Amino acid sequence: MIRSGICAALAVMMALPALAWPISPENASTILTRAGGEDVELTWVRDDVALLDATKGNFKYSVRMMDCDETKTCASAMIFATFEMAGVPDLATHEKTNHFNDSYPFGRAFILPRPDQQSFAVGVDYSLDLKHEANFDTEDVDKFMAILDAYVGHMSKEE
Repeated sequence: MIRSGICAALAVMMALPALAWPISPENASTILTRAGGEDVELTWVRDDVALLDATKGNFKYSVRMMDCDETKTCASAMIFATFEMAGVPDLATHEKTNHFNDSYPFGRAFILPRPDQQSFAVGVDYSLDLKHEANFDTEDVDKFMAILDAYVGHMSKEE
């Protein structure tokens, strides 16, 4: 009888869809701190977009909270880090970036040329749709840090 009750309860729990909820940038700031982030700073860019900047180890990274509503909870987030490089990106940089995107299932590498053509940025990001089946938590920050480590290692390899 108890076994039947437990099986029925498990069946109901498994039938429930995964629940996600929007998060406020203030709560996201707490998550960054719990995940080892330091010097976390929150800036509202617009009424519907907030930016959190933080450091962890040798890396500076940001979380862009988007689709924020009047209650200041946001339905999507993008964690990213960029690195400034001198000059213009060469073919090898583009090829390495494309290879990273083809080879790693999480995150996305990118190159951002500057209008002055004196420098460019390379970086990686990881996006979350918080209005469906994802939540922003310390596991996401840890996953991003693993993506960032993989990216730096990949871009640092000599061919």
